[in-house]
Amino acid sequence: MKVYSKLAAIMIISFGLLVGCSSSKDEAISQAKQVAESTFNGPAEKTTETTKGFSYYLPEGFKVKDEFENNVILSKGNQEYILFVNSHESLHSDVIFNEIKGAKDEKGIETFKGEDRFGYISISPGEDKKYELIVGIGGVKTTTMTTTNDMVENAKNMMIIANSVEYGQEGKEEKVENKDNTKEQLDLGKAKEGEQKKNENDK
Repeated sequence: MKVYSKLAAIMIISFGLLVGCSSSKDEAISQAKQVAESTFNGPAEKTTETTKGFSYYLPEGFKVKDEFENNVILSKGNQEYILFVNSHESLHSDVIFNEIKGAKDEKGIETFKGEDRFGYISISPGEDKKYELIVGIGGVKTTTMTTTNDMVENAKNMMIIANSVEYGQEGKEEKVENKDNTKEQLDLGKAKEGEQKKNENDK
């Protein structure tokens, strides 16, 4: 009887630990989704860093570890993050999100919509009791591996960064300049046409 009692006690304790871990995981995922959404809907921070093709805000404690085309490796202590920007996709694009969605469990995915913006968060199990955390807006994507203890803070900081990214400014300026040049040419053409008509009438 004592043996059975000990086995029963062990099973109860083990079950309690499993339930506790599951509850902690689910709570962290739920809170991470909530903080990502509230940060997405909040004001964007002013950019503090500029690299080829885009600018972004770097939260306190973060450092730029390396830079590549379309990618920046960031770090905070021992935690590393990847900031990826596809300048060909607008802030309301869902192309990158759909690529992620096709390879992940939809239970860990949440999307957010704002004026001319499309945001999302993806949380999926990884190795060594860590989770792959992806947070993005349109053509901007941030990625890291996180524990449940750091998940909420990481989700907030990653959305702060994604929400601050500015890109495609050169293209916008070029479009405005081309538009102004076109208007100037049209006005010049009208002026010449009016002058020709005046000369014909004088004759």
